[in-house]
Amino acid sequence: MVELIKINEENWLDYAGLSVREDQKGYLSSNIGIIARGYAYRDSRAKVFGIAAGNTAVGLVMVKDMDEEPACYDLQQFMIDEKFQGKGYGMAALKLILEELGKERKYNCVEVCVKEQDVEALHLYEKIGFKDTGYIDEDAPDCLNLMYYFEDAGQAQQSEIDVKEIFDAEDKKRITRLILEALPDWFGIEESREEYIRDSVERPFFAAFCGDRPIGFICLKETGKETAELCVMGVLQEYHRKGVGRMLFEKLRETAKRLGYSFLQVKTVQMGRYEDYDATNRFYLSLGFKEFEVFPLLWDEWNPCQIYVMTL
Repeated sequence: MVELIKINEENWLDYAGLSVREDQKGYLSSNIGIIARGYAYRDSRAKVFGIAAGNTAVGLVMVKDMDEEPACYDLQQFMIDEKFQGKGYGMAALKLILEELGKERKYNCVEVCVKEQDVEALHLYEKIGFKDTGYIDEDAPDCLNLMYYFEDAGQAQQSEIDVKEIFDAEDKKRITRLILEALPDWFGIEESREEYIRDSVERPFFAAFCGDRPIGFICLKETGKETAELCVMGVLQEYHRKGVGRMLFEKLRETAKRLGYSFLQVKTVQMGRYEDYDATNRFYLSLGFKEFEVFPLLWDEWNPCQIYVMTL
């Protein structure tokens, strides 16, 4: 029987001495390093658990909170000792971890980054339901970003939040103004904000509601015969990291497909300039957008424009 054991001062040495195969050591930290990470990331609620089969220590795992978009549990380290691999302990332990996180459900998903060469780990994660998001971290270009969504996450969100297409011009302007004026860190330039409000009238427009209250919106713009653009999107900050942006985007993508477009694009400030926009970049990448091109002076020298694209 496989169990998760909380690491403490009495048992940590039992797990510190475990090790993966020599050819796997480049894929993760040593177990001493994993235990140390648990302390270093304590402000992110990091947890380190030993994996035990009966009374035998067989592995180690660390998970922490990640509040940046897309907010999720971050499964940072997961190992099974070389002597116990191939016995089903990894699959059993991973199921237990997901079960425990699913009970807490602070987030609706779990992320893990895996080296492309670590075929065994990729197979394990994909077998249990993790999916490749397509996001590549520029600090770890040889890693794949995988995400696991709890089965009823979408249902739980849908029961609280409703996404509707808006047709009335005045409603579009009212909702756009309400959301954008509440997000000065992203839409603080009045001239640009007013342009978004004016332009929303003639475009396909979706809004997210919690009860009768608008909490977010998204707007689609045609940029060519085959291409449309996610031209503006906003979600109230108190509803960030709750899946609202993803729900809005799915409605937009469905509409773009239905209207016959082949490609979808979106613009934002290039990664590495501002923390808030870095979160926006990561969000778009998690949706499946791919980097297309950077225009350094399209807006101004302080805000180089990153264009992302995806095939519909």
